[in-house]
Amino acid sequence: MIVFKAETKIMRNLFILFIALSTIIACKSSSKHLAKGDYDAAMQKSAKKIMKDPGDFEEVDVFNDAYRMAYIQDNAEVTRLKKQGNPANWATLFTIYTRMNKRQLLAQSLPTTGINYEEQDFISEIENARLKAAEYAYAKGAELLEKNDKLKAREAYERFLEAKRFAENFKDVDAKIEEARYLGMTNVFFTIEDNADVVAPKQLIEELQIIEVNDLDKDWLNYDNYVDTNLNYHYSIILSMEQILVSPEEVKEDVSIESKEVEDGFTYVFDENGNVKKDSLGNDIKMPKYKTIRCNVKRVHQRKSARISGNLNYYDNMTNKLMKKEPVTSDALFEHFYTLANGDLNALSPKTANELQSEPVPFPPNEALIIQAGDVLKGMTKDIIINNKEYLK
Repeated sequence: MIVFKAETKIMRNLFILFIALSTIIACKSSSKHLAKGDYDAAMQKSAKKIMKDPGDFEEVDVFNDAYRMAYIQDNAEVTRLKKQGNPANWATLFTIYTRMNKRQLLAQSLPTTGINYEEQDFISEIENARLKAAEYAYAKGAELLEKNDKLKAREAYERFLEAKRFAENFKDVDAKIEEARYLGMTNVFFTIEDNADVVAPKQLIEELQIIEVNDLDKDWLNYDNYVDTNLNYHYSIILSMEQILVSPEEVKEDVSIESKEVEDGFTYVFDENGNVKKDSLGNDIKMPKYKTIRCNVKRVHQRKSARISGNLNYYDNMTNKLMKKEPVTSDALFEHFYTLANGDLNALSPKTANELQSEPVPFPPNEALIIQAGDVLKGMTKDIIINNKEYLK
C-alpha cells in the first residue's frame, strides 16, 4: 500500500509538470512569432490564450507588442506608397488598410484588461482605396481596349474584372467586360466539304456537321459549326472528304474433315483351334471393335469494309492562307465468322461443335458502313482539333 501511494504521488507530480511545460511552450510559441517578425501569427496565438485567460499578462504583452510593431510597419508602407503618388498603388493600399482593420477588430474582441491600441477609422480609408483602385483598373482597361488589338483586349478583360472585384457596379464595368471578351475572343468556324468522287450519304454529312465543337471552347477560343453573323471568324477548319471507298463483299471458305475413332460393337477372341477363349470364370472373352466416323467442316469468313480519307485544313481568314493540312483516314470493318458441318456431328471436337452456334448474317449496305466510318471520323477530327490548339492565337 505504501508503494501504491508513492506511485500515485509521482504520477500527480508528472501531470502537473506536463501542464506547466505545455503552458510554457504555448507562451513561447507566440513569442517566437513575435521575435521572427510574424506579427499577425503572434497576435492570433496570443488572442486565443487571452480569451481563455484574460489574466495572462505575458500573452497580453506579446499581443500589444505585435500589434504595435505591425502597425508601425504597415503605416510606414502606407506613407511610402502615398508619397509616390502612383495610382497603381491603390490596390496595395486597399490590402494594407484591410489588414490593419482586421487587426483592430481582433483587438476590440478581446477583454479590455491591458490591451493597448489607438483606435482609428480604417473603414473610410478602405472605402477610398477601394474606389481609387477600381478607378485605376477601369482606366487601364479602357486604355488597353482602345489599342484595337486582340491580345490587348484580353489584358483589358482582366483589368475590368479587377475593377469589378473592387466595386461590383462600378460605372459600366459589366458592359466593358463583355466588350473586352468579344474583342479578345478567337473565333473558329468548322465545316465539312464533300470533295469525294462518290457522293456521300446525306446522313453522313449531317452527322459530321454536328460534331460537338462547342465543348472545345476554352479560355479565349470559341468554336462554331454554324455561322454567327455577329462574330468575326479568325480561322476556319474545313474537313475535306477526298475519297470514300467501300470494298466488295468478301467470303472466304476453309473446308476440312474431322474424324474420330469410336467403339462399334465387339468380337470374340479365339484360340488356335478356333474355339472362343474363356476367362477364369468361364465367360467368353470379347474385344471391342472400333470404326472411324467423319464430318465435313466448312468455316466461312465474311468481310466488308469502308474507308473515308481526306484532310483537315486550317485557314487563317485574315490572310486567306492555308496554315496546316492534317491528313485523316477512318475505317469501318464488318467481319463475321460462322461454321457449317455435314456428316456425323459426333466426330467434331468440342471447339468446332461450339462454332456451329454461329449463323450466316447479311452484309451491311454500303451506306450503313460509310456512316459507321463517319462516326470514327468524328472522334478523330475532335482529337486533331484539340492537339492543334497552338495554331490558333
